[in-house]
Amino acid sequence: MSDRKQKVKEMSVASLKQARQELRDRGQGAQRKTGRGNGAKLFLAAALIVAGAIGFSFLSQQPLYVRGAVLGISLLLSGLIVFFWCDTGPSLIRYIKDSVVEIKKVVWPPKNEAWRNTFFVLIFTAVLTLFLWLVDSFLVWLFTKIAE
Repeated sequence: MSDRKQKVKEMSVASLKQARQELRDRGQGAQRKTGRGNGAKLFLAAALIVAGAIGFSFLSQQPLYVRGAVLGISLLLSGLIVFFWCDTGPSLIRYIKDSVVEIKKVVWPPKNEAWRNTFFVLIFTAVLTLFLWLVDSFLVWLFTKIAE
């Protein structure tokens, strides 16, 4: 029976190592993929923001809503470029979805325990504030006495 357990253990360790290697390879591929071609797209987005800011200042004779619209449109277009045309958007969506899954896994404390901990933090903050004020007042008094 111990031989069988040993074999199962070796197989699980081997499969775990293989899974880790696959994740590493997949992650490196994603990193290599995200690094290509994004520079020009991000430069274009930054150029749009700069163009919108320059347009805002050059249109000083126009009403504020026109100037704001020029700046807003440039910001909107640059945001759309970064979010939809670059690899940043899909990465952000994946990150948000993964975060929601992880938040659902968290075991949150009961309401009364959360309030009690919040109360303790507030009390501790007040006591620490009082202590720092006393130390500061003492140092002011001490340096005033030394300066006399």
